[in-house]
Amino acid sequence: MKKLIGLMLAVMMLAALAAPAMAESQGTEMYVYTGNGKNLLVRSSMSTTEDNVVDSLPYGTKVFAYGSPQPGWTYIEYGGKSGMRYVMSRFLVRYKPAPYQPSSSSSSSSSSSSAANPKAFDSREAVTVEQINTLLVSAKSVEPYTVTVRPIRASGWVYLRWLPSRHSAQIATYGANTQLTVIAELKDWYQVEDPATGKVGFVYKNYIQ
Repeated sequence: MKKLIGLMLAVMMLAALAAPAMAESQGTEMYVYTGNGKNLLVRSSMSTTEDNVVDSLPYGTKVFAYGSPQPGWTYIEYGGKSGMRYVMSRFLVRYKPAPYQPSSSSSSSSSSSSAANPKAFDSREAVTVEQINTLLVSAKSVEPYTVTVRPIRASGWVYLRWLPSRHSAQIATYGANTQLTVIAELKDWYQVEDPATGKVGFVYKNYIQ
């Protein structure tokens, strides 16, 4: 009987130890986001040469990220495939992106559409009080977590804004790899705090990793 109890305890301990290991083995769930809606090239090494392309992932594909061996690159697994595969970090986001919609309509038609339906607007272009309020109402409080700034170009900048609109005043600018703390999530924006200065504002989700 003692041997049976000991065996059961050993099995329970192994199960408890295995649970976090299994969770860790899944990596961080992320999604492919390309500004033009094209596929993301997957590479066998961390360089942009043509001979190391091993696959391409459609816009919106879910992957599991396992860290950045060097700035600008992320090691991933996807679709049950194993092995060392790398993608450029700036094309991965933490949330599932909305279906890609090319901006083919003219500015005039876009304006009339927004007038007819105040909620049908690009959140970056919010200018009216009603549009700004629509975005702020969508804010969701979260347990604070750290994110990393990723401009479109490695040498570029990302703006911290007073309100969730690109027409809003700029509070600060951040270069690549700056770390910020997310304190709330909106549809297309994060409300963040700069841990170095205490400044609070909004950054567009596409520029955050």
